[in-house]
Amino acid sequence: MALSPAAFVIINLSPEAGADILAAMANPARDLGEGVADLQGFLVQNLQKEVSRLTALQSDLVTSVRINQATQGKIHSAVLALFTASSLNHFLHILTQDLPELLDLDVISLCVEEGETNLPDMTGIQWLKAGHIDKANWNGGHILLRSVTKSSIAIFGPAAELVKSDALLALTIPGLRLPVMLAMGSRDEEHFQEDQATELLEFLMNIIEASFQIWLEKNTP
Repeated sequence: MALSPAAFVIINLSPEAGADILAAMANPARDLGEGVADLQGFLVQNLQKEVSRLTALQSDLVTSVRINQATQGKIHSAVLALFTASSLNHFLHILTQDLPELLDLDVISLCVEEGETNLPDMTGIQWLKAGHIDKANWNGGHILLRSVTKSSIAIFGPAAELVKSDALLALTIPGLRLPVMLAMGSRDEEHFQEDQATELLEFLMNIIEASFQIWLEKNTP
């Protein structure tokens, strides 16, 4: 079947240009007589709707990729900052005081359940009662993303009133011998959501666990 000149031009243009032309095509009203369906008009309308749907999907995908790249850059900056630590105290300071700015957060707390430990009593460390961490609904995992209406003072201290969403990371630190959790808080209620991917947070968590363990071993007499 021979193509019309207009169809030939659309097919041989780039996808973006062809889509723009198709979307702008006017559907001329045609009087085909009683009982005769305008199949061409129906097909053009369907194509225009599909082009609009795919254009919106493409826009969402591009936005998602850009956000993911930005987040990846922040995580890498945080890891590099942790690697500059020169002592256990310095590592804990970077973790709780410097990383919030690098990760565009309002607060990061290191939550440790009460018990015998050689950790310093410093800003950024929140001491919790025994069993507090296990009370979180971990669902068999070790990362919990939440939108919260009222954040816990026990977890975030004075910054709790700012926090509208948080990420809780259950850390495994053999040298600490106490349950420990990293809590990240944001005033943006959509910053952390249940359906978000956690691969980058898991990467950061692995770095924190390994670095924390190394500094505990170096700090042990």
